[in-house]
Amino acid sequence: MNQLIIIYEFLPENTHKQIPFKDMIRKYGRFAFITNNACIIWTEDSAVMVRDNLKTGLGTGDKIYVGGTAAPAAWLSNVSQEVTDYIQKNLK
Repeated sequence: MNQLIIIYEFLPENTHKQIPFKDMIRKYGRFAFITNNACIIWTEDSAVMVRDNLKTGLGTGDKIYVGGTAAPAAWLSNVSQEVTDYIQKNLK
């Protein structure tokens, strides 16, 4: 199982794509949004496969980074306690 962090950025003219893009991420089944522009997913797919899948939801000039992540990890954000607990339980 791969633990991947996804960081993405939409140009102002493409912000209407954010909700459908997040829905694409949710289809992976195991995910935790850690900021408005970043999340962690757990998947059997490689980083390249995830990037190639998700880039179809981006517009021209939008950006995406998909890379591996592992524990230990630390963050400071407005993530709910439920999401924090989920990340701490699942991040290896």
